[in-house]
Amino acid sequence: VEAIISGIQPGLTMVVGPPGTGKTDTAVQILNVLYHNCPSQRTLIITHSNQALNDLFEKIMQRDVPARYLLRLGQGEQELATDLDFSRQGRVNAMLVRRLELLNEVERLARSLQLPEDVGYTCETAGYFWLLHVYSRWEQFLAACAENKEKATFVRDRFPFKEFFSDTPHPVFTGKSFEKDMRAALGCFRHLKTMFQELEECRAFELLKSTADRANYLMTKQAKIVAMTCTHAALKRKDFLQLGFKYDNLLMEESAQILEIETFIPMLLQRQEDGHARLKRCILIGDHHQLPPVVKNMAFQKYSHMDQSLFTRFVRLGIPYIELNAQGRARPSIAKLYNWRYRDLGDLPYLKEAAIFNRANAGFAYDYQLVDVPDHNGKGETTPSPWFYQNEGEAEYIVSVYIYMRLLGYPASKISILTTYNG
Repeated sequence: VEAIISGIQPGLTMVVGPPGTGKTDTAVQILNVLYHNCPSQRTLIITHSNQALNDLFEKIMQRDVPARYLLRLGQGEQELATDLDFSRQGRVNAMLVRRLELLNEVERLARSLQLPEDVGYTCETAGYFWLLHVYSRWEQFLAACAENKEKATFVRDRFPFKEFFSDTPHPVFTGKSFEKDMRAALGCFRHLKTMFQELEECRAFELLKSTADRANYLMTKQAKIVAMTCTHAALKRKDFLQLGFKYDNLLMEESAQILEIETFIPMLLQRQEDGHARLKRCILIGDHHQLPPVVKNMAFQKYSHMDQSLFTRFVRLGIPYIELNAQGRARPSIAKLYNWRYRDLGDLPYLKEAAIFNRANAGFAYDYQLVDVPDHNGKGETTPSPWFYQNEGEAEYIVSVYIYMRLLGYPASKISILTTYNG
């Protein structure tokens, strides 16, 4: 809660999240609160890997953030486990499809009011229809309601759009209570208002004809949450500056794994306005005790200390940070292996209550084991080609354990095999 409150305040927020403490959920909740409290502001999300970005995006979609305001840049959007396409092209196509759906609804509304259907020809004609026929009828209805509050059936009898809402599974108005029916009428009007607001947002896609113009408009004006990897931000910085890309908040996940320069570049993807930076909030979330940035050049790594992230530098310099202090991923006996590294890292209450964390693992004597594997066929770790390491003995042992677990009935989705190298 402290991390979320700090994240929505202007300025720098740093959150250190040990394994299993909910770094991604904290980030998603900050984004959710920012979107609903500051709807006019745009937020840029940066991560180190496509995997983390996709994970973040899938969780944002579960919150109450409309898909039309989300945009995913870069190469990894195909890996999203969702039917919706959040790439630039996918979002443009979705907006055009949505425009046709909304114009059909406008035509249906015009029919219900016994007006010509051509008001649903374009977004512009729909906008005039809203002002001249829909909003004016609503104002007349409100004025009449103010004079007839004592009549229980007044709203049901005089609501101007009741034919449009006649296809609902249950009748919208009961005619028994003026207050209840008035609440239902306000809900119906909110639905109509949202529909015409969406059409107004689609109008630019009607006027812009080329796909590139539509995609650029979507990125610079329409999208409220734009996500990309730090690599994509560095590669496309020049394009973003040319397009006049603007954002108010920067949220960076996995920031302890990102090089200093790769952390700095996303802060400068927009031009200054009148000599003032537009950026209001910078939220860095990471864990400097885990993997540092990968630097292949050993000279840069050893002598320039380039494998230190900006996040780690800030922590080392004593900049205040918030540390998440309750993990909910591993049973307490396993968490003891690493919780000494953090300030009072404890366990969430459900780890003690949930049966899965209290039962023994079938077929295993201990919760965790370190196994010394002797040389296999006289060979230990080998390097058949540069940067390609392998240890056949360990590989055989791991495969045997996997088969053993599957035979005992462990589902494949519950077993992870991690290796330190590709070989």
